[in-house]
Amino acid sequence: MTAITHVYNYTVRCPHYQDPQHEVSWKNHIELNHSSEIALKRITKWHSESGELAFEDQGFVVRKASDEMAYFSVQSSRLKNDGHALVTFKLFLDECCDEADPKDIVEHLIGDYQQRLDKL
Repeated sequence: MTAITHVYNYTVRCPHYQDPQHEVSWKNHIELNHSSEIALKRITKWHSESGELAFEDQGFVVRKASDEMAYFSVQSSRLKNDGHALVTFKLFLDECCDEADPKDIVEHLIGDYQQRLDKL
């Protein structure tokens, strides 16, 4: 049996402020952490509140939460040397971010995740 050796939790939030010095974009509000505890909490919550299927992208099934403007996905990847990576995506999209396309955001996150895996 192999263990989960790498955990990646991505959280994207739409900005709620205007900053004339910087472009207002979800790309400036991507958080990444490696907490197993956060990953387990997300998986547990999503298992009991699975929402509805929004779309699929590159093997990632993305669901829309039923009680908030949020999208989420979870995936595992097999690594060299018998390891596994676990990744979670959570996108908080609300009325301040109408122009944000969840598909574009997920595609961006998948690309970042793949780059990280390629470096391992």
